[in-house]
Amino acid sequence: MKLLIILITTLTFTSLAIPATEEISQDCINKNVPDSERAFSNTFSGTFNGKRLEYTASLKEKLLYEKDNPSAPMASFFYTEYIVESDKNRPVIFSFNGGPGSASLWLHMGVLGPKVIKVPSDASDDGSAPYKIVDNKLSPLSDADIVFIDPIGTGYSRAVGCHEPEEFWGVSEDPKIIAEFIRRWINDNKRWNSPRYILGESYGGIRGPLLVSELRSGSITPIEINGLLMVAPASDYQYLVFHPGNNSPHYGFLPSYAATAYYHGKIKTDKSLQEFYEDSKKFSLEVYGPALLKGTRISEDEKNSIMKQYSEFTGLSQRFVEDFDMRVDPSSFRKELLRDEGYSVGRLDSRYKNSDYMAGGQYPDTDVSSEGFMSAYVSAIHSWFSEIGVEMKMLYQSGDYDVYSSWKHPQEWKGNDFGYVNTVPDIARAQRYNKDFKVYVSCGLYDLATPCFTAENFMYDNTVDMSRVFFSEFEAGHMMYNHQPSFDRFLKEIRSFIITE
Repeated sequence: MKLLIILITTLTFTSLAIPATEEISQDCINKNVPDSERAFSNTFSGTFNGKRLEYTASLKEKLLYEKDNPSAPMASFFYTEYIVESDKNRPVIFSFNGGPGSASLWLHMGVLGPKVIKVPSDASDDGSAPYKIVDNKLSPLSDADIVFIDPIGTGYSRAVGCHEPEEFWGVSEDPKIIAEFIRRWINDNKRWNSPRYILGESYGGIRGPLLVSELRSGSITPIEINGLLMVAPASDYQYLVFHPGNNSPHYGFLPSYAATAYYHGKIKTDKSLQEFYEDSKKFSLEVYGPALLKGTRISEDEKNSIMKQYSEFTGLSQRFVEDFDMRVDPSSFRKELLRDEGYSVGRLDSRYKNSDYMAGGQYPDTDVSSEGFMSAYVSAIHSWFSEIGVEMKMLYQSGDYDVYSSWKHPQEWKGNDFGYVNTVPDIARAQRYNKDFKVYVSCGLYDLATPCFTAENFMYDNTVDMSRVFFSEFEAGHMMYNHQPSFDRFLKEIRSFIITE
């Protein structure tokens, strides 16, 4: 297959410019700037959802420039695209992961791309290389072109010139630069009349809605989005942050505790998992949540009754629940559930279990679930890039804790002092002003990072028109596509969401 090296036109970014009054040296402006934008492409063919297609797979670089100084680059922005050239009006999916500080390889190599990595579906460890990389016969490439976006500080994307990466790391800063990239991609590829979809995982539940708002409110080129797809979303931090006095996460997480306890055989019941899970949601919403609201006003008899039910749903001892005043955080739950067996359970996928260095500790040593598949994904993306013909001196950065720890979460959000970041109103706003805008939300019952019931709660709590939301639960973890039956159903649902206009 012929390797194509393509030079790509530059673009102008709309903010974050160095003040023109400052004297900037040429050495500063040119720091880490390549002589030309890099691109690596190759052509492949494959069968996806029964359609035989030829497609171009490319890793490309886009240099982003200051608004007030179009000769001063700000960032080297890398992305991977899959294009079927036969139709310029094909839908386009723009995809990214979360973190913040994560590259797009998880969705890319886990479920959406033409090639995917296969890790054990039963939540066992992925072991060592060689790993199993296979054709993805259910990839949505059959019906849409796909662009995988690596934000600054992930993948190969870096700040350049006189700019530092921290300039792009923040709740407000991040969607601005990504929105500008999408505008330019649409323009460069003449895809103004293609249906457009945003698909994000985890922190993508923050980035995605803000990106929808940023694109549609752009002063130069407003762009409407056809649909937002959120995978295990973190969209309203009120439901995810365990702060004293914030009870929302506690009743939101309990159903996932219940599903986890059921999976590991800690529940005495004749009910199916789904029946038991629905019972736990009803308990959380109608009994447990209101009891937390009462605080110390609750009677001793009522508290004892609720702690007994909490114990029966979670597999934790009533004494343990009492010691936590009915407010068990996920790390403590993960350590305690299988303590008698000498195991802790995973965070991203609580089906995983492993022993810790010290059995008697309060918290698990690590997230055994992420330890169980990370190496396979990293190997997969580098292996696939080599087939495309990518030649980069740096290694692909799958994730960076520096990005996460440096991320700017404003204490004041939308005019509210010390407000939790919440992007769900952006979804509701897009619905009000775009009759065609629709939403897909997927989640895993065994996800102890962004549980299903928290996503359900924040969608109902922010004036979203739920008749235009497709909500889907899977018997899997945060990355539900690591579970083969969930992988299959997830892709069928995405395809249905895109092609039924």
